[in-house]
Amino acid sequence: MDDNQLVWDSSITQQTLQDNAKTNGILESTGVAIQKPKADFYCRCKPGQKLEDFVVVEVAYYTDPKTQKETQYILRGKDPETHRKLMNVFKAIRKPSMLVPYQDSGGNESLWAVKLAGKGQTTMVSHTTSLRAVEGMLQGWRCVYFDTLKTGWQCEKPDSQDAFENYEFKEFTHSQLINFAFGDNVLQDLDHDIVKVMKGQKL
Repeated sequence: MDDNQLVWDSSITQQTLQDNAKTNGILESTGVAIQKPKADFYCRCKPGQKLEDFVVVEVAYYTDPKTQKETQYILRGKDPETHRKLMNVFKAIRKPSMLVPYQDSGGNESLWAVKLAGKGQTTMVSHTTSLRAVEGMLQGWRCVYFDTLKTGWQCEKPDSQDAFENYEFKEFTHSQLINFAFGDNVLQDLDHDIVKVMKGQKL
C-alpha cells in the first residue's frame, strides 16, 4: 500500500485505546510540521471540528543522543503480530497520542502530537491541561504554551478573535495531513533503521 494512501480514522483510535486501557475515559499539504504550540503565536483548530474528530495513535518519541533532536514515529504494524512486536520494541518511549492539526496566526498548518496517559500510567497535569488547551483551540484563537510541570499547558484567550487574519485552511483530510507530517516515519514493519537502533543492532 502506498504510504500516502494510509487511512487514519476512529478504528485506529479504538486500537490505540485498547492498547492503553486507561486512556478510554479521556476521550469524551506538504510542509506540515509536527510541533507543539508555543507562546510566540496564537493558534486555532479548523472551525467545526470536535475533539472526537482527532485520531489517537501510538507514537514513539525518539531523542537522538548525538543531536538531542526528537523525532516522532507512528507505530502501525502491517498485521497484529508485527504491531505487537513494534509496541514491545518501543515500549519505553511510546505514548498514545492525539494528533491535532492546527493553524497558527501566520497561516501555517502544523500537527500537535498530544501525549495521553498510557497503560498503567497516572494521568498527569500535562495530560489534562493539554486536552483543555485543544478544547480551547476548537473554540477559536488561543495562545497555548507549556508552563511548568506543576501547572502544565496554558491556554489564553486573545482580547479579540478579530485581531487575526482569517487564513483559509488547506483542503486536506486528517489522513493526508498525518501522512504529510510523518512521511517515512510511520512504522509498519521491523525493517526500519530506527527499529534496529532500538534493538541495538548495527546499521
